[in-house]
This record gives sequence, structure tokens and C-alpha cells, in this order.
Amino acid sequence: MAPAGRRVARRGAALAAAVACAVIAVQGQAPDDIRSRIERRLSLFRGTMGVSAVNLATGERIDVNAALRFPTASLIKVAVLVEVAHQIADGRLARDTPVTLQASDKVGDEPVVLNQLHDGLVLTVGDLMALMIAFSDNTATNMLIARAGTANVNARMDGYGLKELRLFRPTFRDGRADVLPDLEREFGLGMTTPRDIAALFVALADGKVVSRAVSDDLLAIMERTQDRAMIPRHLPYDRERLRVANKTGWDEEKQAGRFGHKGHVRTDAAYVRGEKARYVIAICARDVYDRDWGVDNDALRVGAAIARDVHEHFSR
Repeated sequence: MAPAGRRVARRGAALAAAVACAVIAVQGQAPDDIRSRIERRLSLFRGTMGVSAVNLATGERIDVNAALRFPTASLIKVAVLVEVAHQIADGRLARDTPVTLQASDKVGDEPVVLNQLHDGLVLTVGDLMALMIAFSDNTATNMLIARAGTANVNARMDGYGLKELRLFRPTFRDGRADVLPDLEREFGLGMTTPRDIAALFVALADGKVVSRAVSDDLLAIMERTQDRAMIPRHLPYDRERLRVANKTGWDEEKQAGRFGHKGHVRTDAAYVRGEKARYVIAICARDVYDRDWGVDNDALRVGAAIARDVHEHFSR
């Protein structure tokens, strides 16, 4: 059997070609009206925000600040999910492999799922995948990173041609990077551009992550995401029978920014499909002046308004 690194490299070349084809298919540009509308919203926003959206039916794309680097916060967990799915397909992991929760696994002080459960609980890799995405559970995330490997996640993103999408370490380990410590000091858990994370969602939407069946399975996990405060917030779910597979992230900057304090980070990416449109959208915000941790944070409200603008434009 070939070494794991060689197998990753071979798969990586094939995946890069597949994603390149997907990117070539979405090079159409958006009319100035929607871009201008987004730019007007961003001109009033106290922070830095980037948007990348791709209409999968027409190839039209909307990019505003889409090549800027942003901290991912928990949005990077989608990259972890993709790598775990590949390792399951390769036979290095199995969804039904039992995993025992230990006290030493638990991280963070927020009341998320695994922190509330007893030591010795037996879960599976599949359970951890669901918890990492639907509830953004950090303990589940770290247990998966320990098995999948930070470097392997990044090698997989290289295979997709996503050079700006990076995981630096497990959660709650500030300043102790597995890789790229200089970038970790600025970006924390992970880094992306809106364009790169949108491209990963295009690969999922087009069935390019392992296979159509596996991509659909991962999207189904993301459809159970509990945080709907940004992109899905104002979308017409019932009227247009929408299905939204998304993943969010929130944190604060690792360093003080232009407003003199550590601004907030808010991210969200989604695959949206319904009767009138099928598209991918990613919105990333950093150095956000508003430090409200609730759902009325300015980044969430502005991001939700932009998501609604994009939806209306793509649904015409």
C-alpha cells in the first residue's frame, strides 16, 4: 500500500483538477447594481467585511473584498469535516469507530454538548462530525483534529486549490500552533478568504467532495446547523421551500485593531437551494467595532441584509 502522504498527493491532484473545472464554470461577473448595493452597505459598516457568492445555475458570481484574508473562527470546521470524510473514504477512519469521551478532552467553558456529558461516554466518529457542525462543539472538533491531523486538513485544502484556507491548531489553544505560528498569532484557529471558503462549498454543492453521496451527506449535516443568525436569517424559507446548509464562526481578534480594541469576528458560509435559485455564499467579517455577543451584533445584521440582497438577485 502506498504511504499516506503519496495517496493524499495523488488524490490532491485529482481534486485540484475537479475544483479548477468548477471554478472555471463560475467566472461570470455580477451586474454593477448588486455589487454597488453591497458596497453601499459595507461603506456604513464599522469593520471589514468580504462577500463571495456564486449562482450555480448561471455561473454569475459576486465578489466584494473576496480575496482578503479573514479569521475563520469555527467556520474552519467545514475543512475538518471534509478531511474526515476523505479519511473515512480512504479507510483510515470509520464513521462507526467508537470514541470514549475523557475529562481531558473537554475544552472551553460554554454550555455546549460534550462539556455537559459524563466522562466515559462512548461516541462514534460520526457523532463527533454531527456535533462539530450542528452545535459547533469544540470538544468534538478537537477529538476529530487529533485523529485527522492539522497538517492533513491543510494538505487536503491544497488539493482543492484552496491555498488561503488554513487550520492552525485545535480550539482553545491560543498561541500554540501546530503549523504556521506567525499566521496563528493573527488569525487564531484558522484563516480563509471569502472566495476560498465559497469554493469549498461549490465543491460540496457539485458533489466533488469524495462523491455525490458523500457530499450530500456532509451537506445534510450542515442543514442541521443551529446558528442561523446571519446568512439564513432573512431568507424566505417557507415561501420558496429553501434548504440551507451553513456553518458559522464567531470570536474576537487576537490583536487590537483600528478601533483600539479587539474587534469581533463573524463568519458564515452556506449552500442555498430552493424553487428559484441554487447558489453558494460566504460572508466574513473582522475587526468588527460592535462587541455584542448576541444575535443583534452589527456584523450579523449587515451580513443578513447582504445575504437577502444576494438571494433576491439570484432569484430573479
